[in-house]
Amino acid sequence: MPDVNLTIDGHKISVPAGTLIVEAAKTVGIEIPVFCYHHKLDPVGACRLCLVDFTPGPPRPQTACTTPVAEGMVVRTQSAMAVAARADILEFELANHPLDCPVCDKGGECPLQDFTFRHGYPTSRIDGPRLHFKKPIPLSDNIALDRERCVLCYRCTRYYDEVAWEQELTTDQRGVKSFIASQFDQPLQSVFSGNIIDLCPVGALTSRVWRFESRPWDMTHTETICSKCAVGCSVTQWQRRGQLVRVTSHENDDIDEGWICDRGRFDYTDVNDPSRLRTPSIHGTRATWADAINAVAAGIKGKGARLGISLPQDITNEEAFLFRRLLNGPLKGAKVKMHGRTAIPAPASETMRIREIDDARVIVVVASDLENDVPIIDLRVKKAVSKRGAKLIVVYPDGVDFDRSPTTVHIRNAKGAAAAEVRKLASHELLQNPGGPVAILFGDGHGSEDMNELATACGDLAEKVGGKEMPLYRATNERGALAAGVAGWDKLERVEALFSWGPPPTAGVPASAKFVAAWDHLPRPAYKTAVVLPAATFAERQGSYTNVEGTVQFLRPPIALKPPLMEGWQVLCELGTALGLPMDYAGIVPIQREMSLQAPDASPEPTPVLVGPAHP
Repeated sequence: MPDVNLTIDGHKISVPAGTLIVEAAKTVGIEIPVFCYHHKLDPVGACRLCLVDFTPGPPRPQTACTTPVAEGMVVRTQSAMAVAARADILEFELANHPLDCPVCDKGGECPLQDFTFRHGYPTSRIDGPRLHFKKPIPLSDNIALDRERCVLCYRCTRYYDEVAWEQELTTDQRGVKSFIASQFDQPLQSVFSGNIIDLCPVGALTSRVWRFESRPWDMTHTETICSKCAVGCSVTQWQRRGQLVRVTSHENDDIDEGWICDRGRFDYTDVNDPSRLRTPSIHGTRATWADAINAVAAGIKGKGARLGISLPQDITNEEAFLFRRLLNGPLKGAKVKMHGRTAIPAPASETMRIREIDDARVIVVVASDLENDVPIIDLRVKKAVSKRGAKLIVVYPDGVDFDRSPTTVHIRNAKGAAAAEVRKLASHELLQNPGGPVAILFGDGHGSEDMNELATACGDLAEKVGGKEMPLYRATNERGALAAGVAGWDKLERVEALFSWGPPPTAGVPASAKFVAAWDHLPRPAYKTAVVLPAATFAERQGSYTNVEGTVQFLRPPIALKPPLMEGWQVLCELGTALGLPMDYAGIVPIQREMSLQAPDASPEPTPVLVGPAHP
């Protein structure tokens, strides 16, 4: 489509046809205040705060968030009519708004505060009694609602309808007495509910986990990567006085589009647990690092297949690389099992990218409940269906949240029979003439499927219909661990020694293990007679993850590691030396450099995409 030429406050610009005035103004640094408008939601013009004056057009203010640009349009955001109209709207917004900024969690980063100073009248002419509601209303264990602060922008209800496909929020009553409520006063259940906190332009929706913890100006924040699943969403982690106090979304259109799931947003309080392990111990007795590492080395050296190694789902690429060196050397033959990994083999070639789902005309989801396995990919599929008109086929034995759409074709296969159903799909009417790209997303049915058979069936289907595949790994860095060759699937049975890198195995410490060593950040009942090395948490670690699509992204820890704690790569280097395999690295960057030199020959992975510089 050809570009449109227009003028905004004297600036002559050219933007694509269909661009809204509010977005066009941003290209020349002009602020048009908004409450209801959000670039990821459909425009509704509910709050009327974005009023501007333009010609040709009616001789009255118009909403910039619902009006597309037109050729030759002249927009005036600072005309007397536009300025007065916005001030009037703000005056109405503040008519019932409580003056509790000093105790509001939104204070310091509140658009209502900012817009009032920049666009409002200096004093209010409204002197009537204010509406009052019971406050705060607990919408869930994680979210509180303060109805008195709400400006009825409807971002929260629209997000639930348009993005999450879950009608958990609604508007009750009418007119000036309207308020936001949960459906039938039931607690919010969605795994995506926390996004309404970021969307809320005032302090009406706040985190109960962070409530009254701190202020924006007494925190520092760091943009990093979520460690809770294989998607690798971009997040902002906020620290205050050495504690992780908040996690918010940070938009990355290639991967997450600014959304994160509730696991990534709220599951961080263990970082601040007062029982955190800070010093090494041997059989419950405090020890030095040297003594503890020597004890670990003595207990696991030379065990071969009698040694079991348990790896966490969020092992970093750098830790996996060092483990590979140990497994090729002094720990050769050890049994390895990675927490939470799927049965999906390493990809033989480059796979589909997450952003490519947007352009798919038909999406096939096989052997995976995306909402729980890879939540933000679930939202990406919903966007392709509701915004782009994609057709959706689901092959899964149980109900999924995609069933909310009447257009979803859900084939309920018997467990273990997904491959047979996939082979039939080539003749399905939706795939006979898809009219564009086809996306085939497949999981492992949580262990119920023969993955060699299913992967082959999905590959054959992709070839027949001209589609692209994406294997849906679940563990945070499963793809990186596969590339390093340490994503083990062994049963840790009948081992004489166990080295747990992270929490104990989900099945517990094997009864046969006479020696147990662990690198962990919390005390566990299984460690009473173990050698325990205190671990860094995800908020204190440097390194990188390889996400589900093969993109390598760097962790930037918001919290400095306090001695005597050591990072994982440091502990493994010390352990390697104690085992007779010197691994002398001056920092994490030399490890990454050596990894990059070996990567082409180490695995069939595509060339990693490095997002941002490594942590200094």
